[in-house]
Parts: sequence; C-alpha cells; structure tokens
Amino acid sequence: MDDDLPAKLAAFVGKGYVIAPAGYGKTHLIALAVKASSQRQLILTHTYAGVNAIKKKMRALSVPASRYQIDTIASWALRLCLCFPKTSKWDKEYPSGKEWTRLYEAATALLARPFIERLIKSSYAGFYVDEYQDCSSQQHILVEGLAAKLPCRLLGDPMQAIFDFADQPVDWDQHVYPHYQLLGKLEKPWRWHSAGAIELGNWLDAARKRLRAGEKISIAAPLPQGVKRISVDLADFTAPGRLNFFFPFLNHEESVIAIHSGNQKSKNKTHKLAQALGGRFSSIEEVEGKELFSFIMKLNAAQTSKQKLCLVIDFAKKCCNAVDGILSAATKRGEEAKVTKATKYPGLIGLANAYLADPSSANLSHFMGTIQSNPDTSTYRRDMLNRFMKILRTHEENCQLSLLESAHLYQRDFRHSGRPIRHNKLIGTTLLVKGLEYDHAIVLEAESMSPKELYVALTRGAKSVTIVTLHKTIPV
Repeated sequence: MDDDLPAKLAAFVGKGYVIAPAGYGKTHLIALAVKASSQRQLILTHTYAGVNAIKKKMRALSVPASRYQIDTIASWALRLCLCFPKTSKWDKEYPSGKEWTRLYEAATALLARPFIERLIKSSYAGFYVDEYQDCSSQQHILVEGLAAKLPCRLLGDPMQAIFDFADQPVDWDQHVYPHYQLLGKLEKPWRWHSAGAIELGNWLDAARKRLRAGEKISIAAPLPQGVKRISVDLADFTAPGRLNFFFPFLNHEESVIAIHSGNQKSKNKTHKLAQALGGRFSSIEEVEGKELFSFIMKLNAAQTSKQKLCLVIDFAKKCCNAVDGILSAATKRGEEAKVTKATKYPGLIGLANAYLADPSSANLSHFMGTIQSNPDTSTYRRDMLNRFMKILRTHEENCQLSLLESAHLYQRDFRHSGRPIRHNKLIGTTLLVKGLEYDHAIVLEAESMSPKELYVALTRGAKSVTIVTLHKTIPV
C-alpha cells in the first residue's frame, strides 16, 4: 500500500475509486483513511459480516468511534426511508425480492430533497463504499445521489463481481471508470504475507492477472508451497476414497472452507456433502434462510399436534444424520409412544409425547436439542438448526407473538449481528463465502466455476488452497 494513500483518501473531495483485490489490505486502508480524517465518515458495504469486519479493524487501529458510521447500503437506505415515511412514501420494515429495487428508488428520490441534503451534510463529511463490485445498478444510482452531496470513495475489485442480480450489476467500464478518479491500486497480497504463505500469495497474484486477461491457470505439478491439486471426480460415487482428501483437515483446529460454485445445483451439493462427511464439515445457509422460513410457515399453519410433530421430524432429518434410528415408530407417525424394555432412548419418547400434548416452543426446543445432542446423530446443517433453536428461544421470550413473527424478529437481529458459526470446518458456495477469510480453502469441482468465481474461491484460504479437479488447467 502506498503510505500516502490513506491521507489521500481522507483529503479527497471529489468522486474517486481504489482497485482493491481480495486480501490486499482494503479494510486496513479504509480504517487508516478514516483515522486520518478530522470529521465523521459514512462507510457503506453489503453484508453485516462486512460491517463487523470493518468495525473490528477500526477497533484494532484505535479509530475513534465518533469518526464513523458503518452500515449496509440496504439498511442505511431502509432506515432513511422509514424516518420520513410520508415524504419517501415507504413504510415497509421488511422488504423482500423486487421490493428492494423500489426501496432504492425511494431513497434516491429522498436524497434529492433539500432538507435531506442539509441532514446528510450535517451528519457526514464524506463517505466510502466497500466491495463496490457487489453493487446493483440501482444501488449505484443511489450512490450517485449521495456522491452529489459528499466526497465519495469507492473500493472494490471487478474480478470479484459474482453476484447475479435481478437488477443488473454495476458495470465498471460504463459506471465507474469514466466518471470517477483512480486514487490508487493495492499491490501487495497482505493476507498471505501475514500468514507466512508468501509463495501462495505471489501465485494468487499471478493467477489473478491471468484470469483477468482471459487466460487459464496451470495447476500441473510442480506447484508452489501452499497449493495442491487433487484429481478426484466428486460425481463418481462409486470411487473408493472419493472424500479422503478431507480427512487431513480434521486433525487440527485451524479453519477450513470447502467451496462449490454458486448455482442452485451446487447449493444443494454443499448440504449433501456435509451429510456424507457425517457432520465433520458443516454446510452454510443463505442469510435469507428461505428453507428455514418455509418450514416455519408450514409449522405455524399446521392444525394438529400430529401434523406439527411430523413436520418437526422431517426438518430434523434435513439437519442431522440417523434421526430415524433414535425415534420410535409411533413417534415418527406423529403419535404418542410407549416406553418398552427395548426402548433405547426413553427420554426422547417422553419429550415427543410432551410436545404432542402441548406443542409449545419450549417443549419443541427440548425435543430438538435432545436430537441434536444424541450420541447416535451427527448434525451437518448446524447453521440452519442453530437458527431454528434461537427462533424457538425468541418465541419463548415473546409468547404474545406467533412463531412466524418471532422468526421475523430473530431474522432482523440476525442480519445485524451476522452469522455466528462456531464450527470451523465448513462447506459453502462462492456467493456465501465471498469476503470471508479462512486458514485453508478447498475448491471443489474447480472446472465448473467461471473465472471470477474461481478467483473468489482461490483467495479464501490464507495458508493453503487445495484444488479438486480432473483438469490440469482452469477454468475449463
């Protein structure tokens, strides 16, 4: 990083941008630039994981909290509109789907009001937008409205633009390069240098240049330290030892992420792979939790205790292995069961019967928790199950709400607090792990990825990357 770049960003009063590849110190740069500023800055990004990462860096560099406000673009726009519902003509607290586009349009129109301009200028001296490649064109229009009032600095990397919006993603050639001033480029792969994996960092730097030029990367031996190719066909379920390459990663406490591409087929593969590995790796869910909410809506609408118990058992099977083996036949039919001498887990039968008699969230929480902790089961979708357990606790604490209302309340807080995943052996897609850092990355079926997806996947591991493919050059 140019030592003068933080001060340059802090003093800049126009519309500018910085090219910041993955792992090259972008968050560090933002924090130093804000620290060099004398007045309060607004920092916008896309996810609450990103918000938390920037806040953590601010604290690490002792940046006074009075110098900044950090938020997601979505949350900032929503709060702005909700503060002035009559003027913005917006009063919906939980937008979804295409409603977000209408929200951004409402926020952009609101920015054109003179009283909002006075409010914005009295609140901030300038603003930054992190991960700008993840902006939709409608978000870009909103940023343009804000940039007409405040100094603007965009930070991002076009090579990481992998989100597929219903609204078109921002086009750097059209929207950024002609209208914003280049303020700098981050050149050093700090993530890998800091981890002592200098060879890996330099290899990824060269790989980025090749991918950006539309060229392929050779992964034939010899490879630098920290890079390994595994020649396995993951689709060949008859191959002995098909998943053996996962096992060395279980012998240490360092974090590991296995990554599939981001299409719907690959999202399903993450759960099936976690199941096949017996929960030793756990799959990551989407923030929106569509599958979880679909289950909760069905559970909320079920008319009888029997229907509810059957739905709950089906859900438990989607999260844990071996659920059928620990439940009695009557329980699995949604009926009251009797304990016999052959009953292996009488306590579980008692909890199921209690839920049938009183289908409360407290009884359901005890039943699900006992399934999860049973020695014969293994949880492979911890993310989804843990969220459901927290929704049940939220419902217990807010018994005047329905279960679905409690789920919405939890989801609102979850968006702000981020994804608290304690398990450090994970499987996800490029879309879910983008922007996150792990000690080791495993790129699954690398030949199925686009150049940008491949770059995102390759840059998640600070100490090593393992590439699983039958091919010797990628992308195919």
